[in-house]
Amino acid sequence: MTSIFRLVFSSVLVIGSLLSSVSFAQTAVPGPQAMPAGPGPMGMRPPMGETERMHGMMGQPKMQEQRDNMRAARHQKHLDEMKVYLQLQASQEAAWQNFTGVMKTPIKRPTALAPSELEKLTTPERIDKMMAQKTERDAEIAKRMNASKTFYATLSPTQQKVFDTHTQKLFAKGHMGQHGRMHP
Repeated sequence: MTSIFRLVFSSVLVIGSLLSSVSFAQTAVPGPQAMPAGPGPMGMRPPMGETERMHGMMGQPKMQEQRDNMRAARHQKHLDEMKVYLQLQASQEAAWQNFTGVMKTPIKRPTALAPSELEKLTTPERIDKMMAQKTERDAEIAKRMNASKTFYATLSPTQQKVFDTHTQKLFAKGHMGQHGRMHP
């Protein structure tokens, strides 16, 4: 009796799962042409197309501008705090101005190529473009590092220790506390 019960029970499970998979397969899924253009009910948007997905937030310059402004404000706060801790002498003010002038200049972000432009390039051409962008970025980073070393040389040993401690916190936290990157 128990073997018959097991056979009937397993048959019911198999038939039930087959029916649910058949009904799932018959459910109509609208294609991209059937999706509404704007927000749908309750503010939901249709799935992004391939181009939109690749660019993400790049298409929103206002948000990028806000992010850049917040980043600049944090950076200025960091420099102001460092100046207070260093207790600079009048003779060191020019070196400080040079240092902060270089540090305030934002590192230029590489401009992303449109997917249509990337498709036209061969792999070696894309690699050459990436290498050119890397060379520009490396030059900007070297300029910041040299400015840091030049300023550091003008500090007294006590101030150098303060500078070391203050910048070590940034190295430990990462770039302003984000993403594990460093910031001089």
